[in-house]
Amino acid sequence: MLALGASVVSAQSASSGGFTREDIQLRDDLIAAQETLLNVYRCQFGLDIEVVPGGCTGGFPAQGFSRPAEFKGIPTSEDIAVRDRLVAAQETLLNTFRCRFDFEIYARITPDGCPGQAQSEPSLLLALDGLVRPEDLEGDPPPGLITPSGVSVAVLGVNEGRFVVTTPCGSISTVSSGLPLQGVRVVIDPGHGGAYDVGAVGPNGLAERDLNLTLSYAVLNELSSRGIPAASTRNGHYGSLLSVRAAFADALGAEALVSIHHNGPTYRTGNQPGTEVYVQSVSAQQARADSARLGGLLHREITSALSGFDNVAWSRVADAGVLRVLSTRGRDAYGMIRRPTVPAVLVEYGYLSNRSEAALFATDEYIRVAAKATVNAIEVYLNTDRLGTEPTQRPRVFNPARAPSRCNEVVLE
Repeated sequence: MLALGASVVSAQSASSGGFTREDIQLRDDLIAAQETLLNVYRCQFGLDIEVVPGGCTGGFPAQGFSRPAEFKGIPTSEDIAVRDRLVAAQETLLNTFRCRFDFEIYARITPDGCPGQAQSEPSLLLALDGLVRPEDLEGDPPPGLITPSGVSVAVLGVNEGRFVVTTPCGSISTVSSGLPLQGVRVVIDPGHGGAYDVGAVGPNGLAERDLNLTLSYAVLNELSSRGIPAASTRNGHYGSLLSVRAAFADALGAEALVSIHHNGPTYRTGNQPGTEVYVQSVSAQQARADSARLGGLLHREITSALSGFDNVAWSRVADAGVLRVLSTRGRDAYGMIRRPTVPAVLVEYGYLSNRSEAALFATDEYIRVAAKATVNAIEVYLNTDRLGTEPTQRPRVFNPARAPSRCNEVVLE
């Protein structure tokens, strides 16, 4: 997630075809991120390095991140189609790299797996053998479901023997059955997701949307092992609107919402983690007490755990800690903090853009340690009145780029 120095994306006037410059920019940003990842693979494995601008240095692209060129003029349907074809072609090539070199983190996101390899088991343990239909229930329907295809949805009601639900893209649809979500105490939100919301990309090619999901799986499984009922806003590699994620947590009546992110760009480095936890406000002058307590506990546990890793040059900014981020309008800047009515926090565990941290984040040990620290804090929050790190008194003022509004619907069953 871009935290500082990101530019504000403003929608331009729509063309006669209904397309805007924002539609172009979202695609161009994705193409640049894909090209960066492809160049990392090329440098790492010595393939097609002649197409890498500036060549490779130390196994990485010498010129770093690819940057999209500024689009000028009025967007047309052909401009969109050309970019969509390139996105699909690059994704095919990325999947070829993933399958050929059997990346631990990435191979499982390849649609339908890799040729000649058994399909990997899902990383999130879902008891889909407990699916119920509306006629199986006594009384009101559950507030949420995990659909037969593993998608988390809020339930609006029942109609003609089917559950009426809100899709990840905010549409109204129906499903015949699902795993009921009732009594959920904690909602975990893997930040970003889908083709149009990649998030930060590490120098090693690790995409934030994938890292956030991997860590979320581990957090959810750790919560389950401790008997804490939990659910996720996103159970796979698809996009979901911020408004839908927040409404999902509210519909479930959760006691806590934790949004998982990894930061960028990189600032000065040192020997202490630059973990940031953003908390909710009740006004421009005051933090929300329950959100601040949850954020303080998370910050204390996570920074303590991450400090145990040796030989990591951590990126950090001066006001890192538990803080509020306000827009110039004086309200919480980030949607996953501003929108939910349940106590919510957004955790930036570290800086994926920093080469030293990105190498750590790609390890199973990091996922294990970070997940355990996260759940330690959540458990203390739910069961005690203990406090953690005190919030920074002075809020940060920042206007983040608007979250992508482009969203591809997924199959629910």
